Amino acid sequence: MNEDFLRKLLTGKMITTLDPGFRQTADGLIWNGRKPPVRARYIVHAANAADVQLCVRFAAANGLTISPRGGGHHFTGISTQADLVVDLAALDHLRIDVAAKVCDSGPAVTNERLNAALDRHGLAFPVGHCGSVPMSGYLLGGGVGWNSGQWGIACFLIESADVVLPDGSLVTVSKSEHPELFWAMRGAGPGFFGIVTSYRLNLMPAARSILSTVRVYPAANAREVATWLDAASKRAPANAEMTLKVETQMGPIGPVLAVTAILTAFGTSEAEAKAILTEIGQDAPEGYFAMMPEMPTPIGALYEMTAAGTPKGKRYGLDSLWSDADLASVVSHIVEGMERTPSASTFAVISPSSRHAVVPADAAFSRIGRIFGAVYTIWEDTAADEVNMAWLRDLMDRAAPLKSGIYVGYGDIDLAKRREEVHSPAVAARLAALRSRYDVKGIFLRHRGPDWEKVA
Repeated sequence: MNEDFLRKLLTGKMITTLDPGFRQTADGLIWNGRKPPVRARYIVHAANAADVQLCVRFAAANGLTISPRGGGHHFTGISTQADLVVDLAALDHLRIDVAAKVCDSGPAVTNERLNAALDRHGLAFPVGHCGSVPMSGYLLGGGVGWNSGQWGIACFLIESADVVLPDGSLVTVSKSEHPELFWAMRGAGPGFFGIVTSYRLNLMPAARSILSTVRVYPAANAREVATWLDAASKRAPANAEMTLKVETQMGPIGPVLAVTAILTAFGTSEAEAKAILTEIGQDAPEGYFAMMPEMPTPIGALYEMTAAGTPKGKRYGLDSLWSDADLASVVSHIVEGMERTPSASTFAVISPSSRHAVVPADAAFSRIGRIFGAVYTIWEDTAADEVNMAWLRDLMDRAAPLKSGIYVGYGDIDLAKRREEVHSPAVAARLAALRSRYDVKGIFLRHRGPDWEKVA
């Protein structure tokens, strides 16, 4: 199959490096203002699953690498670094079966849209914390979302999915159909050797009352605050979400590095949600300089708050960690690093999980810890790229003794050593064996800049 033949067969649109505006189109596919150095040769805006199949066959026939692009939110810009990029933006179907509590979702359906649609029917799904992220990469990476302690990691609510394989065939994968592919799809992340064109998701009853409360402390109180929240997480129910946010805020006498404790309860009633927040907050230390008492925070409102801190178009670096260390050690490490950050816009979030949280089942998603942390480095000037990324990488390198792994969706996987932290050795070996079996020509093995090698 040659380029002209592919163009004629496609329902969607293909552009190449020779077409006007190609670079702007490629950059526009990436949410991060910091664009990847490696460029695609072809971009196909697929109109349907048949277009995706054609693209895969074209790549295989011409010795090209291929990558799906869902929302372009991965902070490394990995989705546009193959020879052929398949933009899935048009695959945004959403059908909800209220009685059966399942939905069919295209890969381009965003967290925010899915949540809004489900909420109208009293249903829920552990949608991600960023509303504009679509199901595509979110579910492939595992999916650590709102109320995941109670509802579970999102990928474990996938009932089945339609996947285009490296030979161009379209198959349905589930526990009973192609179970090994189903295992790999849930957590393989950008290394998955196929393109998902549709998900069938199991749904949960929505929380009837979501309440949050906030306390803001100076960073000098970080260890005391972390000790309180660590103890609270051990007795908190699974439907409580606890987060510490480290950032520069306006304090009583000017900007100050602050640690904000954000508590959210997903209750079956307002009384239950209030009781959870009251119980967790009873031992909260004094010394905060701002406090927001309990207030209703439906997920739509939570999205408004999280979006304010991560505006599109800024330049971002991001890395994460899972940890089973004590929370005070993790928080203290992050605070110490934040005191030296080159950008005042940088922030970190650290969340201890309830000991009653749902335990993930068997899948490629194999790295998790009692604590999840992520550091968002944010700046605007291109000239500041090197200093900001060097700061982030040094901070996370020095966190190695605290780590049990990283989350692929938030991982700095431009670095080979970070990619090794995404999966356990046993899971990495199993993925490699499956990849060798299904992707014989290696079309889903991606190149990525000076530190990138083909994924083994």
